[in-house]
Amino acid sequence: MDWSLVAQKVVLAFMSATFSVGAFFSWVVLPILARTLEPEAVSRVVERVLPIYFFLCLMLDALSLLAVFKANVGFILILILILTITLNAVQLYVVIPEIREKKRVDYEGFVKLKNLSSVMNLAVVFLNLTGVLYLIFKPF
Repeated sequence: MDWSLVAQKVVLAFMSATFSVGAFFSWVVLPILARTLEPEAVSRVVERVLPIYFFLCLMLDALSLLAVFKANVGFILILILILTITLNAVQLYVVIPEIREKKRVDYEGFVKLKNLSSVMNLAVVFLNLTGVLYLIFKPF
């Protein structure tokens, strides 16, 4: 059995899952919440869900990184995964706690951090999509 091929499929599955969860949360769940709930209710839901979401994405990408070393798929995928893991960890352990703090005392700082978090999340989603497409259409 070719373990490299199995590892490639594992990486593809985990990166696809991370992309799917991110896209679903960003472009389906959040817009529905924003349209159907009051802003304060949306804020409470998002405060509870975001840490779980970032942790899930962090773990899926970490598992992908572990499998990628056996997959023999090239250095670019390792860089993508290290970047997505870093972005998710920064959001989970730095940005989210800072957002909670700023929300109480500095609304402008809160909005800036919220926007930064959105950009970082978008980067993670598109980096995972890039990794998935790279694995599907890999040049080797």
